[in-house]
Amino acid sequence: MKIAGCVVLYNPLDECLSNIDSYIGLVDVLYVLDNSTDHNPELVEKIKRIDKAEYIGFGANKGIAYALKVGVGRAAELGYDFCLTMDQDSLFPTVTRAELERRFGEIENLEDYGIIGLNFNSDGKEKKLVEIDCWLTSGNFINLSNYKLIDGFYADLFIDYVDVELNEQFRNIGKKIAYWNDLSLSHKIGEPVQHSFFGKKFTVMNHSPLRLYYRFRNARFLYKRNKKFYGKLYRHDLFIDIPKIILFERDKRAKLKMIKKGRADAKRGILGEYNHAERSKS
Repeated sequence: MKIAGCVVLYNPLDECLSNIDSYIGLVDVLYVLDNSTDHNPELVEKIKRIDKAEYIGFGANKGIAYALKVGVGRAAELGYDFCLTMDQDSLFPTVTRAELERRFGEIENLEDYGIIGLNFNSDGKEKKLVEIDCWLTSGNFINLSNYKLIDGFYADLFIDYVDVELNEQFRNIGKKIAYWNDLSLSHKIGEPVQHSFFGKKFTVMNHSPLRLYYRFRNARFLYKRNKKFYGKLYRHDLFIDIPKIILFERDKRAKLKMIKKGRADAKRGILGEYNHAERSKS
């Protein structure tokens, strides 16, 4: 079994090196895809010295979807069987290459799966494969023989809903999405803060206004395309996340303004990177 890996960087700290070290032994090659806008030559040199790492710097932020399309596409072209996709701040659980291959070997009809992922931020003990409609990008092993049957990562989404859209493509050709319950990734999403409301505890993510622009733009755009597949997530964004922003998050005025812009751009079919100069004129 030939396994490639991809990790997307954006202005990372040195801690990304220890994260890479947690899974570099599981792959035959690791494409380090750098979207950074703040160049850090010392860190880049350290990355280039990592055995099996191939550094690809874009010189600008092209978005996570574009970066993954480049990296996973290269792995597919070069004949790898699977490609592991990772975020820079994700830490892989302790597992050997031999154990990983043994797990793949235990899966019946492996060719029926588009993605085999990991659980995240969980203490799941039962060793089982859990099937699900969609899953996070980080910690996923993409079946490259099936990846060649779809369009691949949708670069114009830039960031957010990139994973869900890829999952939809696999589901559309009858391929399954699943994760190993007992292998858990340490993964940070946003800046989560716990709150209590009428005795109920819940988490708010505190994403930046720009991140919310992409999230609500892409959610609206994709919902128009396939209401059945995206309906549950789309309604959660509107009726759960927006009220939490209004009630508990900081900078709510700026965030709601960017959500409104994102939804308006989705209606007009505007995707890609947010153009600050053009939007400031409107």
